[in-house]
Amino acid sequence: MCESDSGRVPLTIIGILFLLISTAVSIHITQMDQEMAQSRQPVDNIKGPNDAFLLFNSDMRRAINYAAMDAVQQMGETPVIDPDQSSQYNPGGGQIDVAEFNRNWAKGMIMYHLNNYIGSNYMYNRYDYHGYAVNVEPLQDWEGIYFTPIYMGLDRKLELPPLTPDLLTPKETHEVYWEVNVPMNISIVNIATGEIVENKSIRLETLNLARYPLLESLTTEYETRLNGSNALMTETTAFAMGYTWARGFHQYYKPGGPKNIVDNEHLGLIVNGGLLLDQGFVFNSVDPESIIEYGMETKRVLEGKKDMDMAEFLSSAKLVNGSYIVDPNANAANSTGDPDNATKAMELAAHFDYNATPITDLLNNDSIPEGSATRQLINKIIPQVYKAKLATGVARQKNEDIGAHDGYESSHKIDGWGEPDSMKQLEVLPRDTNMPGNLYGEVWELTWTREHVWRHYYIVEYDCEKTRKILYTDSEGNSATRTETYWGTCTRTEYNEMTAIDTRVDRVAVTLKAKENSKTSIRLDYADTSLSTVNDVVKAFTSRDVVYASVHIDSGLEEAYTSYKSGIFDPNLMANIKNKNLDSDNCDPRTFDVVPPVGLKGEAQDAVDEINWEIRKDIHLDPDINYMEYPNPADAMRATAIDLTAKIKANQSRYVDKDRYCSGGKYTSCSAKTISLVREWYVDEVLYQVNEQYGDAADKIDTEIDSSFGESADGVRDANNAGANLLKSVMCFPIGFTMKAEHVRPDGSHFGKDELAYWEENVTLLVDMVPDYLFAENDNDDKELINLGVRNICLMGPKGVPVLPPPNYVVHFNSWMINVEGRIDEFTLFDVDNECHPHPIFGHEAQVYRRKDEAILDYTDNLTRIGRNFPIEFKFTTGTFIVVPPGPKGVGDRSGGMDESSEEFNNILRK
Repeated sequence: MCESDSGRVPLTIIGILFLLISTAVSIHITQMDQEMAQSRQPVDNIKGPNDAFLLFNSDMRRAINYAAMDAVQQMGETPVIDPDQSSQYNPGGGQIDVAEFNRNWAKGMIMYHLNNYIGSNYMYNRYDYHGYAVNVEPLQDWEGIYFTPIYMGLDRKLELPPLTPDLLTPKETHEVYWEVNVPMNISIVNIATGEIVENKSIRLETLNLARYPLLESLTTEYETRLNGSNALMTETTAFAMGYTWARGFHQYYKPGGPKNIVDNEHLGLIVNGGLLLDQGFVFNSVDPESIIEYGMETKRVLEGKKDMDMAEFLSSAKLVNGSYIVDPNANAANSTGDPDNATKAMELAAHFDYNATPITDLLNNDSIPEGSATRQLINKIIPQVYKAKLATGVARQKNEDIGAHDGYESSHKIDGWGEPDSMKQLEVLPRDTNMPGNLYGEVWELTWTREHVWRHYYIVEYDCEKTRKILYTDSEGNSATRTETYWGTCTRTEYNEMTAIDTRVDRVAVTLKAKENSKTSIRLDYADTSLSTVNDVVKAFTSRDVVYASVHIDSGLEEAYTSYKSGIFDPNLMANIKNKNLDSDNCDPRTFDVVPPVGLKGEAQDAVDEINWEIRKDIHLDPDINYMEYPNPADAMRATAIDLTAKIKANQSRYVDKDRYCSGGKYTSCSAKTISLVREWYVDEVLYQVNEQYGDAADKIDTEIDSSFGESADGVRDANNAGANLLKSVMCFPIGFTMKAEHVRPDGSHFGKDELAYWEENVTLLVDMVPDYLFAENDNDDKELINLGVRNICLMGPKGVPVLPPPNYVVHFNSWMINVEGRIDEFTLFDVDNECHPHPIFGHEAQVYRRKDEAILDYTDNLTRIGRNFPIEFKFTTGTFIVVPPGPKGVGDRSGGMDESSEEFNNILRK
């Protein structure tokens, strides 16, 4: 190390040298501007008022551009974010759009600079061009200055990951330039005569070459994306989901896994990663120093390298195509301290088979007092199948023969038929094949006779005395009547009588009728109908051998038949035959409940077990239904229901296997019908419960999310869905990628490349933010500046909550609410490939846009305070979810409290 002082130069001398150089360069630039203005005029046309005006026109346009560039340079360094409503740049006096306020301020600064230039060069005939002066009235009102925005579309070099949600896609179309239009009143004067040659009002316009509007627009977009249900929330959620899954599944599957799933130290790293990721999306550039700090903090937090310094980090850091690469899944696995087992646990979780087993277990759970749903159904079906309604049918054909009674036309007296004179059985009827029908029958012929008295009535005439009334006139001449007797002829009815013998012959068929058997009505909840059947068992009243899991004797409904025949049919047979007035097919109806075969319940349960085995063998969840594709467990449950339902329905007829129990469209026995109906109900009920239970699980999870997150619930769900796609690829933090900007129409539509309006140019931006890393905790590491507040709440306790009642859990569910607030004390965006502003030492410098906390004074108006610049602040609430297989282990935060807040949470943002 050299100790000599002989080569040292005092700093004051260096300062004076820089000042002299600056002055010389400024004078030189002014001379160059004047020479350039004169060079624009033809050599042989340098006289006359028109030439003077043209030279003025060219010079003033350049002055407008410089004035505008100076304005936007100042405005980029000190933009107003909180305008003073009483400022002149808020002529309405009320709430004003921030961008409009800054445009108004820019117009005021342009007017200020132009009036200075006008006062120095274009008043009192100061401008003398070959005897002609151009005088300009000072501008009176900045509101007369217009800005016409020039729009360009940004083609970003950094491609977003596949399936990136629209929320993360930055705007393409932005204001990039302003065309500045200034009104002026001028007069052209003949200096020699003092005569005003011409007065005119003109508007001069020029393109301001600084891209301030683009920087303002991009920074505003970035700030918007950091707040609420927007990009940073989604990006943070994506990182946090990876951590939740890696740590949660590691805790569930592997012994010695993390005690807590989400913690604030990791959240600080996650939020900083989201900030940088979104810088890359919006600006195609990330603060290089922030990348270094983020990388170093990643090593410290995730790999325990607490003493890592910048030199050590830079020696191992690599850029891929100009970007620092971040693998959030690898970082999440590293956070557990056991990345290999964490990775294996995530792979296990990705292939967990949420199948129909919880449903079949639910339907066959015999721990409940009334027995399993399947057992209850078997007990309900058997009595319906083994039930019969029987009756006696009497079909009577009668033939009555009236005895001969010629000449005796009136029936006088009929004796009763009495007992049959003769009875004989004609035949025994065979059992009908189909039911309802006859199980047994006899045909009889009966003969009765009776006496039937007939009479013949006739008229007999004889002499007899009769009376009559006659009319006469009395002695006084009045009309009167009197009765007189006379002899006439009378008649009487007499009869002759005979007795005839009537004969009645009845042909009577008496049958034992099976009116109804095996009538069932079973509700099919999935099909939303009833399984109604009746009279559909072949030879239901005949005992037979059946074979299922073993050989059985199925007596069917034979017991009903024998009981009815011996107890009702036979004892009443003669009475029913002789009952001359009885002709009915429903005599003596009875209903019988028949005792089923002893092993039938077991056979029915065996059939259910067989279906369970087939379902377990056949039905497996689509591997695409996993936590990566369905980060919201409620959506995963619904997708599971749809997938399982489709697969079970595809095999439904095979599981029911109805042909095994039927022949010719009928059940081969009562036991066959019982087992078949149980199978049909069971498969339908599995389908119903798959949708019911997984649907209820989804609803319960959604209810928990709604209850926990309130108005933010939908935003949190959307962030999880969008964030999942980000986790499917590595993430890039680019450093100064060059974008292509193409002139477009205000609506974003593009010009054709052969159109005059088409042009394109490069845009390269540089981001600088202070601090480079936003710390949430001091950690006794001299981190005095705390710019980040984080809070996480484990909402469902140490183990989470089982979804659906025990013991048939579908899943165990837990979730974490994450609250974030942050402040970037100083954020500066540089337009590095458009150094448009003259600089006295370096020639030119770039346009910037800077956000920080400071009062803004208007140097054009006696340093009047016109508002305040503020740092970029952000705040949002999000959350993560996890489900693990059912069981007592669960998943959750098991160390400390459920609510963890960083030391400055709620104190980060301005009040």
